[in-house]
Parts: sequence; C-alpha cells; structure tokens
Amino acid sequence: MRRWLFNLGYLWLAGLIWPWFLFKYLTTGKYRAGLRQRLGGLPPRGSDRPSIWVHAVSVGELLQIKPLLAALRTRHPDHDIVITYTTKTAAEIAARDFGDYYHCYSPVDLSWVVAKFFRLLQPRLLILVELELWPNWLMHARRAGVPVLLANGRISEKSFANYRRFKWLLQPAYEAISVWAMQDETYADRAKELSGVPGPASRVESNDTGLGTLDAGHVMVAGNLKYDSLKGEPDAEKAALFRTLFSLDDRPVLVCGSTHPGEHEILVEMLPRLDCRCVLVPRHPERYESVCELLSKAGIRWVNRSALTPENPAPADAVILLDTMGELAAVYAVAEVVFIGGSLIPHGGQNMAEPVALGKATLFGPHTHNFRATVRELKEIGGAIEVQDGAGLEREIKSLLQDPARREKIGKAGQARLLASRGALQRYLELIEKLLHE
Repeated sequence: MRRWLFNLGYLWLAGLIWPWFLFKYLTTGKYRAGLRQRLGGLPPRGSDRPSIWVHAVSVGELLQIKPLLAALRTRHPDHDIVITYTTKTAAEIAARDFGDYYHCYSPVDLSWVVAKFFRLLQPRLLILVELELWPNWLMHARRAGVPVLLANGRISEKSFANYRRFKWLLQPAYEAISVWAMQDETYADRAKELSGVPGPASRVESNDTGLGTLDAGHVMVAGNLKYDSLKGEPDAEKAALFRTLFSLDDRPVLVCGSTHPGEHEILVEMLPRLDCRCVLVPRHPERYESVCELLSKAGIRWVNRSALTPENPAPADAVILLDTMGELAAVYAVAEVVFIGGSLIPHGGQNMAEPVALGKATLFGPHTHNFRATVRELKEIGGAIEVQDGAGLEREIKSLLQDPARREKIGKAGQARLLASRGALQRYLELIEKLLHE
C-alpha cells in the first residue's frame, strides 16, 4: 500500500512540472539522455546470471568504486557486476571506462519500473554508494529478499534534517537497508537514528577478520572507499602529456578544481594578479560557456583543453579551461597549488582527497560540510589550508606560489595522513561476501 502512496505522489508532482520538463527536454535536451532506460527500456544483458547491482549517482561516486568493481568481478565470477547511474556525465564516463561491464541509467522510483529492473537484472545484492534512499527501490528489494548495502555512507546535515523530518513516511525504506556502512562516526550516528535500531554503531577496523552477525539495519563505521582509490604517485605519462599540452614552463601551476558560480567571478578577478599558469575546471559542463565569457570580458586569454594536441599546445599566456571529462585527477599532478571549489559558497565543498594524496598544497573555503571528517583530519595536521573568502584565497595562493618549502611541507603532511587511511576496500569485500551468503 505504501508504494502506491509514493507512486501517486510522484505522478502528482510530474503533473505539476511536466510543462517545464517538456520545455527543457525540447530546448536543451537536458533530460533527454537516458530517459528511455530510466523508464525501463534497458539494453539486452546478454546473460541470465544473477547480478551484484552497484548504484553510483554521478562521476565522483563512479570513479571512487573502480577498485571495488574490479575486485567484485574477480571474487564473484558467477555474478554479473551491474552498474547504474543517474547523470549524463556519469554515463559518458561509464561508456569510456566501464565498457566491459553492463551499465545503464537507474530507474525512476515508480514501483512498476523498479520491478522491471529487478526482474531483468536479477540482483542478489544491491549496493548503494554514499546515499541514495529511493523508497520504491528499497521496499521492492525487501519484498524480493535482496539485501541492501549502503556503502561508503554519508549523510550531510541538510539531508539528515530532511530524512528525519519525513521519517514517519520513509521508515519502511530505511528498514529495508540491511547494513549501513558509513564513512565515519558522525555519519554512523545519523544512520543509527534513521535506522531505528538501538545501540551504538560498530566499528570495523582494518585488521578485523570477522564481522559477526549482521542484524537487520546494522550500522557500522567501515571507512571511506575514496582513500583506497587514491594514488600517492602521479601517472608520469599523463603528467608529461599535460605539461606538453599546456605549454608549462618554469612558472608554478594553479589548478582550480570543481568550481561553482560565485567562485568563478572571484577567481577570474584575481587571475591577473597571480604570477602563475592557471587551469580552471568548472564542476558542471553547462558552466563552461559562462566561464569563457567571464574570462573574455576580463581580457584574459583562454583555451579549451579539448582543442589542444601535442602539435597544437596552449599559448604560454593562456588560462586552460578543462572541458573534458575524467582528466581532473591527472591534471592535479602538474599543479603546485590547488583550490577545491564548492567551498567559498554555501555548497558544501567538493572532494579534495585526490590532490592531497598527490602531495599538492591544497586550499578550500569555509563551506566544506560534505567532507567534514576529511577536512578535520587535514586541518589537525596542517595538511591543507582553509580560507574564509576571496581575499584570503588570493593571499594564500600568492604566499604558496612564492614558498616552495611551505608547499612541500603542507603537501607531505596531507599526503601521509590520507594514504595511511586506506584499507576500507578489504572491509567492504568481506562485508559483501557475508551479505551474499547469509
């Protein structure tokens, strides 16, 4: 009965927004990609084996589970490893990097569409990466007897407030989650309140060899898979390619990664006062054009990375706009200083782990609540720098550009802390093994 309540709610909402949706669909194509798949028009699987279904919302979640997917394929050859995602950019990365896996867009949360996905994919385990609590997905998994693992779990303050407010409605969905495997104690405490299971969250350490009994709704601290995918050494071949493409000389390089509106204006305004080469990487592809306009109005020469080849590298005085997908991690390798966006504005920050793990002096603003545990660790040991505003960011960038010894000290401290935090992958593999065979 509860599922039809959600279905009616979704359909009522669709009835309200369909003119806007149709306009966007026809004029921008924003919601055109994957619509057929999301409504149940899946490509043929070419297999009737049971699957382990892994859902990663977007690019960040998809890239961080690369080692997990490879390990699952090796350990469970009798299962297909199925990947679903929500965004167009994730679909592009999946086509490029995961072409030998079955992958498709995730279902809209209507009970009959979800039922078709379960029927075609035949999952024996559903793994939701970070946080995806769609009621009909979860309730159908419970009815079908499919265990659900919330992996690398993260519940932001804002999400927690909303989930708690509607707990009376969403409780059947929360109860369908077999194990809440959270990144840290803060997230685990929030999961305990939502799950409704009494008692403290357990912690699985890297040297644990057994997980004991997993009761329904079990909450544990299992660590962060992002750290396991981190590399302490750059890809030398890719770094050399970018040094050629970007015409890098002896001047230091500033990479501004995953930036947002409100930050673009700050960065473009300060660029003429910085003695460095700069690579700008907007978080969302639809922002590229507006960033280009800002640069042009400021009289700053710029070039798209997609236009560059070894035979046609960037002009030596140009700002490089990284307009390609999946290359940011490799571009961090050529940086001396990195600024992580989504943090000077009240967005919550973006992932700073990749540049820190490469030993780069990394800066971010005060709004980093999406990565509170990582920020706390890095600030404690001086492994990254928090700035409060644009003026503070400019001041710290200039200081770091002029002080190689300070850059190295900050970079090494952060790198050592994050690389020492690896080990979650093995814990998740043991947990998955147990869920599959209980």
